[in-house]
Amino acid sequence: MKSSKRFRLVIGISLVVLGAGLIAGWFVRAPIHEISRAELDRLTQAHALSEVRLTPTPYAGIYRVEGQRTVSGTLEKVFVTTHLDEAQVKHFCDDPAIKVDLPGVGVRAQVMNVVSSLLIAGLVIGLMLYQTGLGRGQSRRIRQRPTVRFEDVAGIEEAKTEVQEIVDFLRDPKKYQRLGGNLPKGVLLIGPPGTGKTMLAKAIACEAKASFFSAHGSDFTEVFVGVGAKRVRRLFRQAAQSQPAIIFIDEVDCIGKHRKLDANSEHQQTINALLAAMDGFNTSQGVVVVAATNRPEDLDEALLRPGRFDRKVFVPYPDMKGRRAILEAHAQGKPIAEAERALDTIAQTTPGMSGADLANLLNEAAILCALNNSAQITLADLEAARDKVRFGKERKSAVLTHKEREMVACHEAGHTIIHLQTTLLPPLYKVSIVPRGQALGVTTLLPDEDQHLQSKNFLLEELLVLMGGRAAEKTFYGSTTNGAAGDLDTARKIARKMIHEWGMGEKLYYEPEQPEAEVEINRLLEQADRQAHQLIEAKKEKTQRLTTALLEKETLTRDEVVAVVSV
Repeated sequence: MKSSKRFRLVIGISLVVLGAGLIAGWFVRAPIHEISRAELDRLTQAHALSEVRLTPTPYAGIYRVEGQRTVSGTLEKVFVTTHLDEAQVKHFCDDPAIKVDLPGVGVRAQVMNVVSSLLIAGLVIGLMLYQTGLGRGQSRRIRQRPTVRFEDVAGIEEAKTEVQEIVDFLRDPKKYQRLGGNLPKGVLLIGPPGTGKTMLAKAIACEAKASFFSAHGSDFTEVFVGVGAKRVRRLFRQAAQSQPAIIFIDEVDCIGKHRKLDANSEHQQTINALLAAMDGFNTSQGVVVVAATNRPEDLDEALLRPGRFDRKVFVPYPDMKGRRAILEAHAQGKPIAEAERALDTIAQTTPGMSGADLANLLNEAAILCALNNSAQITLADLEAARDKVRFGKERKSAVLTHKEREMVACHEAGHTIIHLQTTLLPPLYKVSIVPRGQALGVTTLLPDEDQHLQSKNFLLEELLVLMGGRAAEKTFYGSTTNGAAGDLDTARKIARKMIHEWGMGEKLYYEPEQPEAEVEINRLLEQADRQAHQLIEAKKEKTQRLTTALLEKETLTRDEVVAVVSV
């Protein structure tokens, strides 16, 4: 590999030097002056031309005459392209001082022919070598077997259990073969980004002591037709030679997209090659294809059928127990004060976060702790990191006027007061008017457990809380601001799903854009807005006190909020 790179470097430098020399020679060559036919006749009769050269042109009777003349003591090259009859040509040819250049004759012409032939041959050979190298692809075998084990993969216990039998088959295939069992040809890992699909594939290879071939779906995509298919065949051939082996294809939707969605001939050949490769090799070879995607609806149906991807393993976002396990795994080696309580709190307040998000959260907390020159990572550091990952970095440079801070505090107080009147939503954790990301304030909840089913009453309370901010603005300032834009957008999405997707309206709607459905959506939003306004009017004094407390402290916990409103 190194000698090949060195050879290419030498060839490249040589070509650059040759090109520079030719360019320099072109610019430093002596200038040549064109003369007329009359001047040629005069100079010829006076024998004032030296080193005369006569060169025929492709046109009959037309010749190029070159020579040198002396002007003011210096030599000057001259030329003329003119018509010469037979007598004139014979006169030039009889003169021993005049050289006649015939096309294709002479050393110069022979050298040019050889050089041009070599250049054409070099271009053809280079193009052939380039086309040969295109199919080598970007897929690679990881020479060192992955060191990730199943105990290192936390938060996806069901997915780990489902792939355990594949590991057992690769370790002891005879145990299954004597009973007529065959190893699944493919395992499709389906889940959102960052949930540990790649780590799970590496753990399978490590536990099964198998060779691991890693590729990305985009590695098989090329502009040249046939290149992707060649890379697929080469990858499977390498895996068959290194069995037991695991081929991991990340973002398989790049290569396995439904053929009806993409009529590109290169894509068609690539996916056909993948289908043939997965259907062509015998499962007893000990080769398993593990693919990952977060868009299974885009995959071709032929790729999903049994016999290709026999198993479909769902890798969802972790629940609270899973988040706690992931946090504990990534907290190894990090000095966390009161680790049990701190990690429990963070696991409770991070629903919807993936394993990658939680790892990033702990890393941000460690960085924040180092910046503060602290000896241990505290719960406050973890909460600050959580808010940064979820809502964005605290914008200390954001300058708000006193009036704007009052309106933000009033807005968040409205959310909080309404939330305290609900019974189905998770309990309040804290409320803050510190600007983060695009938000000027935020209200955080602390769920006791993950909630997978949401009733209509639960969603109606959620709409009510979302409208609490603008209701407080309307009550205390007489009008609303654009600060409620995010709340309104979230409320519209919830109301639309309630009517169109979850059938929580007065009627069921099977077609989108139905006028009656839009009326029901507007009714839900208007009802929530009206109820929120009534609640804020009834709790106006408490809302005012909470607004004042937020302006003083900027961030209040649930206990502090309860203490303020219960006075």
